[in-house]
Amino acid sequence: MKIRFGLLVFVAVLFFVWIAADPAHAQAAPAQSTPVTHSFTKDTVIYVSDFELDAQDVAVDQGGVVGQNRPGLIERPRKREQQDPAAQAKKLVNTMTENLVSDLQKAGYHAQRLAPGEGQPASGAWVHGVFTEVDEGSRIHRAMIGFGSGQATMNLYVTLTDLAHPDKPLYDVSQSDASKDKMGAVITLNPYLAAAKFVMEKNAPEKMVKKTAGEISAQVVTQMKQYGAMPSPK
Repeated sequence: MKIRFGLLVFVAVLFFVWIAADPAHAQAAPAQSTPVTHSFTKDTVIYVSDFELDAQDVAVDQGGVVGQNRPGLIERPRKREQQDPAAQAKKLVNTMTENLVSDLQKAGYHAQRLAPGEGQPASGAWVHGVFTEVDEGSRIHRAMIGFGSGQATMNLYVTLTDLAHPDKPLYDVSQSDASKDKMGAVITLNPYLAAAKFVMEKNAPEKMVKKTAGEISAQVVTQMKQYGAMPSPK
C-alpha cells in the first residue's frame, strides 16, 4: 500500500515538473485577434455614399398629390416637388452628400461621391449611413419621408469603413413585418460596428441639413487623424 502511494506521489511530482518546464502544453493560450491596421494616409480617397432614406410611394399629378383638389389654384413645379416624398428624400440626401464631400475637401482630404450602384473601390475610406426611426415597440426601422409617416424626427447612423478591410454591414434587414405606409423596413444595427448617431427633423430646412453634414465631416476628420491620415496642407 505504501509502495503504491509512493508511486502516485512520484508520478504527480513528475507531472508538475513537466508543467513547469513546458506550460504551453499544459494550457493553450487563448487566441488573440490581431487588431486591424487601417491603411489610411494623407492621400487616401474618402468615398461618400448617399445615406439610405425611404420615401412613401405617393402618386403626384400636375396639380400636386392625387386626391387633393385645389380648384383655381395653379401650383408651380417647386410646390409639387415639395409635396412629392421621393423628391423630398432625394433632395435631403443630395444636399447631405454634396456638403459632406465639400466639407471634407475643404478640410484637406481627397473626397468624392460614390454614386448609387457604383462598385466599391478596393481601397480608401468609405462614409455611409442610414436614416432610422423607432416604432412604439422600440423596433428600429429605416426612416421614411411621406405624409404622416412615422415620427417628426429621425436618427442618422454614420460609420467610416476601411475598404481594404471591409467590415460587416451596418445593419441587417429583419424578417419582421413592417408598416409600408408609415415606416420603412425593420432593421437590426450591427452591435460590433462603431457608428456615430445624429438626430434630424424630417422636414429640416437646407441650412440644418448642411449643419448636420458639417458635424459628420468633423467627426470623419477626427477619425482620419486618429488613424494617422493627416490632411494635406491648404
